[in-house]
Amino acid sequence: MNLHTMRLATAVVVVGAIAACGTSPTNETIDVPQEPTGFDRQIMRISTADSVGDTERLDRCVWVADTSDERRRGLMGVTTLGAADGMLFVQEQPTSGAFWMKGTLINLSIAFFDQDGVLLDATNMSPCLASNGNDCPRYQTPANYVFALEVAEGDLAELGIHANSTITLVDQTCSSSTSTE
Repeated sequence: MNLHTMRLATAVVVVGAIAACGTSPTNETIDVPQEPTGFDRQIMRISTADSVGDTERLDRCVWVADTSDERRRGLMGVTTLGAADGMLFVQEQPTSGAFWMKGTLINLSIAFFDQDGVLLDATNMSPCLASNGNDCPRYQTPANYVFALEVAEGDLAELGIHANSTITLVDQTCSSSTSTE
């Protein structure tokens, strides 16, 4: 066997070994959590008055969707909220526009707030995997809103959103922690 043939045989063995190491015998795929990308994170302050007039304030970190493109994309394709407690959709003016869950992969709760940040309504939403968006349910509130907060289903109360809550978007980016109390 000449040197050229030996090198070729060695190369074939090495390539075969590398290829064998790169395949999975069960063809399993690893799902990597997908968090929102391309959105700013800001502090949202939640204020809630109790029955004696005291106000509790909580600061939470939220992804902010404040352009039409960002609002349209929202949490589509996302499998985790990542480094934030939710996503806040900010409208330029009061609107009655409905939300849908086409292309959204996780169950969410949504809370609607008026131009003063006063809680109007809240509901839970389920993913819609229909190929035609017209087949997806629409979620809306009976009154016009300016802010809509989407969080993991059931997390509104845990984050401090209650019947007497108001929110304010603080002009401050979030630190590495997702929430402060």
